[in-house]
Amino acid sequence: MSKQILTDRETKHFLMKAFGCTQQAVWLALTFKRDSETARRIRTLALKRGGKLTEGYVPECETTHDETGKKMEQAFGPRVKMVYDRERDETKVFVDGECKESHTGLGVPEFMQLQGEVQLMAAAL
Repeated sequence: MSKQILTDRETKHFLMKAFGCTQQAVWLALTFKRDSETARRIRTLALKRGGKLTEGYVPECETTHDETGKKMEQAFGPRVKMVYDRERDETKVFVDGECKESHTGLGVPEFMQLQGEVQLMAAAL
């Protein structure tokens, strides 16, 4: 993953309206694929509205997808894992098979923040 600004859908729609541009123009700006004056202004406003700048973060985990059960599981070593349930929009953190945390309605920035925390937790065990 390269440098980008992560933000929620509501902010993306706000940016489209504020700059009178398309969804693609906002995406190009937030993923740094366009560097026009407007793209720089879109990025600045996205950050002011709570967007998170990411630069190449990829969690060190093994990811599996269960399309039938509509779940994604990320194993951070043998003892720690995160399970995201798409139907419930719920993310659970397990340590040694016991649920330690549960979160609902996480946006992408919050989910990525949780991944980082879980990775650090797994490294400390």
